[in-house]
Amino acid sequence: MRFSATVIATALVAVASPTFAADQRTGIAVYADGDRAFSDTIQMARLDTKAPDTGSNRGSNKELSKSDLLQVIGYYNAAIKHDPRDDDAYFHRGVAKYFSGALPQALADLTQASKIDPTYAYYALWIDIVDKRSNGTSRLPQAIAHVDMKKWPAPVIHMFLGEATPQAVLAAADDPDATTKRGQVCEANFYIGELALRQGDKAEATRLFHLAAAACPPEFVEGPSANAELEALGGTPSR
Repeated sequence: MRFSATVIATALVAVASPTFAADQRTGIAVYADGDRAFSDTIQMARLDTKAPDTGSNRGSNKELSKSDLLQVIGYYNAAIKHDPRDDDAYFHRGVAKYFSGALPQALADLTQASKIDPTYAYYALWIDIVDKRSNGTSRLPQAIAHVDMKKWPAPVIHMFLGEATPQAVLAAADDPDATTKRGQVCEANFYIGELALRQGDKAEATRLFHLAAAACPPEFVEGPSANAELEALGGTPSR
């Protein structure tokens, strides 16, 4: 899943400014107060592959500090106020809340994102991650009714459901296109790491999170998320 580190940087600049800010690397312009119109070009820096990849959403895979996360949450509060149907904004805010430790609020945001677009498989995966971390009941079996299970990341969903092995997921991640393969292997390592962590194998989870953090394309959510998980495990995040 694509995750723009640029949109994080833009958010931090915008939150620091009472009025208007522009990311100098991308030209993306945003209003910070949520009462004025956001630039349409902010949609170029989305979390996922729904929007065209303009080549502008490049950043660095690094962990976010608690203060960074709180500022990102504030930014997406404004984005949601502007457009209550923006599933990406709910997802951004949900992930930030998850890594800031606010699991119930994260789950509410991720659930809202999935309600707006129930076909997007990654929302279902992240809801399952938070459900399990909260000792809740998985909703993944119901979610797949709306998801195309003939394409990636369906193998990851099958693994979370206990219907596929990690080895099968890694095999399915292979692709003749190098760019596609890099992204899918990155995601496979991260989500297999989440499964290992769920099963109590912290050593294996740590190994896999390091692989994901080191190799994920910079615009993928799984890279920064792997670093955040490494930090939570008491390890050293990959730079």
